[in-house]
Amino acid sequence: MNPIRRRRLSSPIHIDSWLLLAPLLATLASPGAAQESSPAPETVVVTASRSDTRLQDMPLHTTVVTQAEIRDSTAQTLDQLLRNVPALLVPGSPAHTTDPTGHNIKLRGMDKKVLVLVDGIPVIDPFYATIQWFKLPLSSIERVEIVRGGGSSLWGNLAVGGVINIVSKRPPADETELAIRAGGLGTYSAALARHWRLSDKMGLSLSADGLRSDGYNNAPEAQRAAFWPGRGNSSATARNLRLELGFQPAAGLEGFARIGYHEQNEDIGGYAFGTNLQKSPDLQAGFTRVIDATSRLVGNAYAQHVDFDKSNGAACLAATTFACGAPLSGSGATAAQQAAATLQYASSHDLNTYRERGGSIVFSRRIGDLSSKLQLGLDHRWISGEDAQDAYRTPTATLSAALRIQRRNFGGGAQSFTGLFSQIELNPIDPLDITFSARVDRFSNSDGVALQTGFSNAAAPVPSPTTGGPVPGLAKTAFDPSLSARYAVSDALALRAAVYKAFRAPGLNNLYRSFGSSSISIANPLLAPETLVGEELGADWKGPGWSLGATLFRADVRNVVATYAITAATPIPAAVQNLCGANYTGVANAACPGTVSLYTNGQDQRSTGLELDGRWAVSGHVDLRAYVTQTRAHYTRTTTGDPTGVQLPLVPKMVTGANLAWLAGMGWTVNADLRYNSRMTLSSLTLSPALRQGGYAVANLGASYRVSPAIEVSGSVVNVGDKRYTDSGASNVQGITEALPRMVSVGFRARF
Repeated sequence: MNPIRRRRLSSPIHIDSWLLLAPLLATLASPGAAQESSPAPETVVVTASRSDTRLQDMPLHTTVVTQAEIRDSTAQTLDQLLRNVPALLVPGSPAHTTDPTGHNIKLRGMDKKVLVLVDGIPVIDPFYATIQWFKLPLSSIERVEIVRGGGSSLWGNLAVGGVINIVSKRPPADETELAIRAGGLGTYSAALARHWRLSDKMGLSLSADGLRSDGYNNAPEAQRAAFWPGRGNSSATARNLRLELGFQPAAGLEGFARIGYHEQNEDIGGYAFGTNLQKSPDLQAGFTRVIDATSRLVGNAYAQHVDFDKSNGAACLAATTFACGAPLSGSGATAAQQAAATLQYASSHDLNTYRERGGSIVFSRRIGDLSSKLQLGLDHRWISGEDAQDAYRTPTATLSAALRIQRRNFGGGAQSFTGLFSQIELNPIDPLDITFSARVDRFSNSDGVALQTGFSNAAAPVPSPTTGGPVPGLAKTAFDPSLSARYAVSDALALRAAVYKAFRAPGLNNLYRSFGSSSISIANPLLAPETLVGEELGADWKGPGWSLGATLFRADVRNVVATYAITAATPIPAAVQNLCGANYTGVANAACPGTVSLYTNGQDQRSTGLELDGRWAVSGHVDLRAYVTQTRAHYTRTTTGDPTGVQLPLVPKMVTGANLAWLAGMGWTVNADLRYNSRMTLSSLTLSPALRQGGYAVANLGASYRVSPAIEVSGSVVNVGDKRYTDSGASNVQGITEALPRMVSVGFRARF
């Protein structure tokens, strides 16, 4: 890459982007071409609806990734599998190569506003509100349900852009499963599961899996030596161990209990001090009680504990003429300076500990006839956590390691969420289904504390007086209704519509974790929740062997959490005075010697768009799927200096893709998929000139051979053309994080 090319990371692809819609246009143009030998569609029940609604009856735009699609995918991790789901934007850098506190996922152009569940239980980091990808190996997943649109009327907090529910495999009787995959970049994964049928009423499963990757250097090659001395591959390991007991002690009663231990260690940037080690035991249990022919009760309980030891690694050039701590020029270090030794160090070190407890109970009953259903439910979730951070100065020849500590911050607190919801599904006339749901959530922040200690740069690290102390709590109530309808015009055509409201409460990270050395970002315990009001209209059209769906949506999000710089011209909030001193005026002082930023509810956002997706069983052996999403996302109000009415960073206006699955015969299956992103902005909207990524296309290929009903081998090539691109944020050209390069892998699966 050319480091001088600031406006665009790569040039746009000189192909009319509409040519990439050819597979979907073919679906529209030739629906009658499907042959009678195509298999009948499988009935899929969407459990994320909390009413076990069939996929074809969902009033919201819903996608289900089936077990067959997971098995045939070229992806080795769940985050990369979800890249091909319409309207879901997941970075091309695998989650295990990026900082776990900053994993980025967008749905319908909205950032970090999707609730991710496993069997209806949150799999969200309790402190940073990111997704715990390392706990979700593909070997443990039966299917993935993606329901777009506000889901807070059923699920409460975080279900703003939508809900992703991961359905775990249910253990079969007396069977062993083995899966091994090895590929480029030193990436290996293995999973072993043993299932025992202890009796007619009880089964036991023990599973273990692991992933190891040497990773790759995701900094652009042209910038590495000049801007990133000492940087190497972002590598990772992950291990999961689970023991699950399934039981059915009586007719109409069944349940499960699952205990697990999960561990991940990431080395971001390949630095000597770049460890990100997470250890997490957890447990879940649940039951289903069929009361009678019309009623049932479903409940679950869960808990997890996380210990997170995090170091932000760095390195600097140690040459006398370019000493560590000296600022880099715009073009980086000279060739002579690059030839000097590097000095590895940690810029900061965090110790996080956090806990989670929760549970839910849902009563369901059919009313009158089989067409009307009622659900009543209660959820509770409690989380607490703290972060202890030491921030360090950049080392120099005169500043030994013992004198480097500059700031120590400690923050923590607790949150609780209690929600009561109801959902009723009505069928007033035969072709019309109406669903109304509403939920009241009471959530609160409590036991908050924020402390800060500075250290002088003298003959010994002398601590300054500690500032801060307890911070105020806050309690809020949210009411989130949803109304949706589906009308079957004919057996081939159905129309659907929905309006909804949803919310996202700020996480412990936003409320209590202040971080930084000379410059500091200060948490705000009085942040209000983000709220969404949205609507969508859709249509589903189908025929023998083909289907097409279209959805128009609009979502308005208020009070989006962002940061802004404190200056002498701005009011000084209490959270800033708590750490920087009561007399702080926006001018650097001993407690806050650098710039100060504060979290605020300073933005409103609007997302609108169109989603098209189709499927065509070309024959009994060839299946074609394609999708197009067009998204317009921009700020409608901002107090942080960002412009309004401008497309938001990391949201391409158009994404289109297609997948071709071919049952080639003689046990062979071949898959190919293509995904195209239009150009987008990478940097902040306030940066001039803006840093942009041109349009790009990525293709993947995979094939599998079934040796026998119980044994299968496979191979894949990800990013066949070895396209160098990014879909992650960057504040400057040297801060670019490249997506996964070409990677070849082979796999083996067996059941015995």
